[in-house]
Amino acid sequence: MTKILPKRALVSVSDKRNLDGLAPILTKLNIEIVSTGGTAEYLTKMGIKIIPIQDVTGNPEAFGGRMKSISFQVASALLYRRDHSQDLKEAKELHIQEIDLVICNLYPFKEVAAKDNISRDELIENIDIGGPNMIRAAAKNMKWVTVITDPSDYEALGQTLMTGGTDEDFRCQMALKAFSLTAQYDLAIATKLAREFGAEFPDAFSHETKPLRYGENPHQKARLFVINNQAETKSLANAPILQGKEISFNNYLDADQAYKTVSELNHFFPELQHCVIVKHGIPCGVASSPDQLKSLQRSWYCDSTSAFGGIISFSHQVDGASAEWLAQNFIEVVIAPSYTPEALHAFSKKKNIRVVEVPLKKAGSHEWTVRSINGGILWQEEDEKLSLEFKNMTAKKFDTKKNEVVKFGWAVTKYLKSNCLLLADYRDGAFAILASGVGQPNRLECLTLLAGPRMKAKNIEIGEAVLFSDAFFPFRDSIEEANKWGIKFVVQPGGSIKDQEVVDACNEFGMAMTITGERHFRH
Repeated sequence: MTKILPKRALVSVSDKRNLDGLAPILTKLNIEIVSTGGTAEYLTKMGIKIIPIQDVTGNPEAFGGRMKSISFQVASALLYRRDHSQDLKEAKELHIQEIDLVICNLYPFKEVAAKDNISRDELIENIDIGGPNMIRAAAKNMKWVTVITDPSDYEALGQTLMTGGTDEDFRCQMALKAFSLTAQYDLAIATKLAREFGAEFPDAFSHETKPLRYGENPHQKARLFVINNQAETKSLANAPILQGKEISFNNYLDADQAYKTVSELNHFFPELQHCVIVKHGIPCGVASSPDQLKSLQRSWYCDSTSAFGGIISFSHQVDGASAEWLAQNFIEVVIAPSYTPEALHAFSKKKNIRVVEVPLKKAGSHEWTVRSINGGILWQEEDEKLSLEFKNMTAKKFDTKKNEVVKFGWAVTKYLKSNCLLLADYRDGAFAILASGVGQPNRLECLTLLAGPRMKAKNIEIGEAVLFSDAFFPFRDSIEEANKWGIKFVVQPGGSIKDQEVVDACNEFGMAMTITGERHFRH
């Protein structure tokens, strides 16, 4: 891998930290240092020889420092391709001397913006222009140019230079860090100025943005920003709405759960028709069978009360029969990869039904999810893992069909709110959920107060149902309670120090237990 030892560096920093450790290394390696303004003064006082930026640009610094590095000469020195014959020819003709190391950080806009009673003029003066230009130019030419934007990376840079120069992996990593810095910097400016100028939201999050009617409640303002947070270009956020009124903030949250759950099921059972109904962020009805209408009806009757006014997602093209059936009930949104003309005609009779068309989410789309907290945001990878390597832990075993129920139920459990317990089975040619207890701080009460009583009210034989838990059982009390309800099949991640005690309880009651080895919390 090619190592490059720079001949000339451009150093222009607002944050002078660690510079006194790096600059002598550059000098020792005979790397010329071009510098600007306050950085040039700082280095000169250290005894470091520098080349003033005006010697490169041919122009003096001007307008109170607003013009220093912005020039054809500096940009060319950073951008021309070192392995491109025409670029080399033009650089020679134009007397461009390469700059192959940029050490730059930006005016402290965020720090200034955080001060109380900051004037607009002072705010504007702390918007860096030349710095981002240099950083982006150097980062774009990462094949040949190294860009360092973080003083904490000076030590690594020094060590790398002392061992012969930077390799392409190092330059690429630093370029990524540089582009991230400029993106964050511009977003900070847009966010602060949006507040300064009275805008409701900054439009810098994406090219696509639209206001929503309101947020979770009518007194809250809300907006949808389409962001590039997955490998796929088509998403729920930019999906076409074929009919119906505007989708609301809460509708989008429910739609996301329904869409992801139905996509997950389709990954494991592509031969079946899947239907998922979500209400208040929780799948309340899920069923899978070879027949779409049957899947729809079974999912609806999982919890017909909650299904009323719910969000429904299908794994396949919606046909006329399913659409006609839905049109007789109250729903908010229907989501599917496509619709037959008959289905669209049936939905047209209910003008308020939002009909959304979007391809299923692919497995391994590498989605990132974003949630806000006071003063910050939390980023994480979406939970796209779902192991189907189950380990039976008890004397009683799951038969082949029960193992298929395990796959179905485990995929659904992943999208239920923690703590959760789910009951599911296979009857009359369809997989379906039967009852659940979700979003509770007490796992035992998920069963004693919610899933168990809901199951009993349906008067269904509970002995053939499978009980799923999104995380391990910390004690045997949940197993004792499950036995009281007549449950004979249990699926849980395992991982508790009392796993053996829980397994022993299952064996005592003649129950089968499978361990998945992974949990799926969803807060």
